[in-house]
Amino acid sequence: MSPAAGAKVLEVEVKRNVEEINAAAISRSDRALNVMRNAALEVLGHDGTGRVYRNGHVASSPGSPPSPDTGSLRRNWSQQKLIGGNGGGVRIRLRMRSQMYYATFLEFGTKKMARRPFADRIKNKSVPQIAALFTNL
Repeated sequence: MSPAAGAKVLEVEVKRNVEEINAAAISRSDRALNVMRNAALEVLGHDGTGRVYRNGHVASSPGSPPSPDTGSLRRNWSQQKLIGGNGGGVRIRLRMRSQMYYATFLEFGTKKMARRPFADRIKNKSVPQIAALFTNL
């Protein structure tokens, strides 16, 4: 086999391997979205330790993630998977955002309410599991 023919065979094999790895990464990205969703359910699923209201709801303490009241914040998330690439490896971006208008108020606080941050906790809880999904592709 000539060097040119060997190079062509190698090029075809590398291209096939890249396509297989890209397909596996795209497949695992769906599982990664589920990891993010499960982390959100867990972080936002704990009872509060703050003020108790007449209806029995126990609010979260300042600095703690919001405690569930109606469950709308836990249930209403949009998930997005953006796939791109430049002919070689695939680039995958995963996003998850709350659909509740008040999520920003809870995350960053207001003039009348201290923040109840949850986004970083969801991220910190899900990143190690997502990284493990994409290891050994």
